[in-house]
Amino acid sequence: MNVETSQTEQTYLIKLSGRLVFSDHGEFRHLLNQITAARVKACVIDLAELQSIDSSGLGMFMVALETGKEHGWSLTLRSPRGHVKALIELGKFDRLLTVED
Repeated sequence: MNVETSQTEQTYLIKLSGRLVFSDHGEFRHLLNQITAARVKACVIDLAELQSIDSSGLGMFMVALETGKEHGWSLTLRSPRGHVKALIELGKFDRLLTVED
């Protein structure tokens, strides 16, 4: 997983590229801690350049959703493509998470 982050007063933006897999769990948890510490109202995870994801990666989005609920920030997944979009839809994660094209 490759990560780029930026922040405005209200929003934390994360751009993911490459692959999101089980071994990225620790780094992803660290990102969630950074979002919470930033005291923003929203987190947007840009998936436009994410090439693949496994079931653990999908689970990380659910952990992010719950973490956001606990700490008062919303989560949006933006621009999933190809394999990533297909798995989000197949697993019906788009019914649980806010997903923007």
